[in-house]
Amino acid sequence: MKLAFLSDPNSENAHKAIKSILNEIITTDAENNGGTIKIGYIASQPDPTREYYQQTQLLYKRLGADLSVYLELESGFLQSSLMALLECDAIHLSGGDTFRFLAALKQKGLLPLLRQFVVNGGAVIGVSAGAMIMTPNISSAVLCGDSNHCDLTDLTALNLVDFLFAPHISAQLLQQGDFKQQVSSFSQQLCLCADNEALAVIDNRVLSYGQPHWAIA
Repeated sequence: MKLAFLSDPNSENAHKAIKSILNEIITTDAENNGGTIKIGYIASQPDPTREYYQQTQLLYKRLGADLSVYLELESGFLQSSLMALLECDAIHLSGGDTFRFLAALKQKGLLPLLRQFVVNGGAVIGVSAGAMIMTPNISSAVLCGDSNHCDLTDLTALNLVDFLFAPHISAQLLQQGDFKQQVSSFSQQLCLCADNEALAVIDNRVLSYGQPHWAIA
């Protein structure tokens, strides 16, 4: 298993987490043969100018990987792009509206395909909403201000790990009484991650970059 959970992809610790995943791909992928690592991108919602995609392309280029496959889930969905995505070494799940993103993934029937991608050795790198979608469910999205505007009733997600994840959680927020009360209502282990922190999961090892706060149920 090769997973990265990022709050802000532009932080130094996010880059460290991504590099750990890319290095693991190079180490374990005999077919790669030292070639360029290929990354696919799933947009959480339409990005008509591809602004966020292009920013992410530049990020991966600086880290020595090639982001060249773009998949949109709503009006611009292409089956050919999905097939190309599943041939990549890693998939990047973008940030955005967590509830809308999960609803679109479910509507396209992609959760089983993404789980199988990981079982087959593929890596997944999730940013904010994308990171939460890698966990058992996205109930933690409310902690960083997301609202269920699409009235999604089934919050179950990829279930690739046994903990929940909440991005954009500042040290100041952790000290607020009402926020502590919200956190205490969760019955699963919860990682509260500031924008300058990140996690990587490689096989059964959880690697912390920075000092994410863990709330243990």
